[in-house]
Amino acid sequence: MPSRFVLTETFEALAAFYGARPFGGGEWRENYNIGAGAQVPVLVEETDGLELGLMQWGLIPYWAKDAKIAGKMINAEAVTIAEKPGFRDSFKDKRCIIPATGFYEWQKLTSVKKPHYFAGGELLSFAGLWSQWVDADSRQVESCAIVTVAATGVVKPVSDTMPLMLDKRSALAWMAKATMPKELHELMAKPAPELTGIAVGSYVNAAKSSGVKCIAPKEA
Repeated sequence: MPSRFVLTETFEALAAFYGARPFGGGEWRENYNIGAGAQVPVLVEETDGLELGLMQWGLIPYWAKDAKIAGKMINAEAVTIAEKPGFRDSFKDKRCIIPATGFYEWQKLTSVKKPHYFAGGELLSFAGLWSQWVDADSRQVESCAIVTVAATGVVKPVSDTMPLMLDKRSALAWMAKATMPKELHELMAKPAPELTGIAVGSYVNAAKSSGVKCIAPKEA
């Protein structure tokens, strides 16, 4: 499952790519090592069109007593998404797209996990879920999770799962509140885009690591 990903596009470029209205993205900067709890650009469908804003990566269900649950809710498995209490309400009417340049998976061959970086020919659109939660001080927190499916292609030798990635047309259908459950399940069964993968150095293993060095190929 993806526990880190990369997004190097500017907020304005993302809004233009999707034809969305940018909202509150002034603090966004390119990030080569996005981890749980980070603020990330997220695309949602509003009544007056598509809107791009920032949300916390790590979904907090509206009924949660506190925000601690978020660390366990960065990914939502497609096979259980309609039944799991933490995700089923968002699956009904709060679906989103989380843009990414690429993502990491760690291959465990021995006791050491080896990082790999995967990317496509263009911007990747991860299918996601989002939620609104109000804390004890009445502050509203918007958060999200990435939907995951069984790994295929170049990802399969490294990981059992990977993000559900959609083309633009499918991304619009995923977000649309009018999309029926049957079609949503068909979208979750769509083949992934063609990806390339490389083994990268251990520098990315540390959550605090940053910059383009994170995706540098591992030296022989």
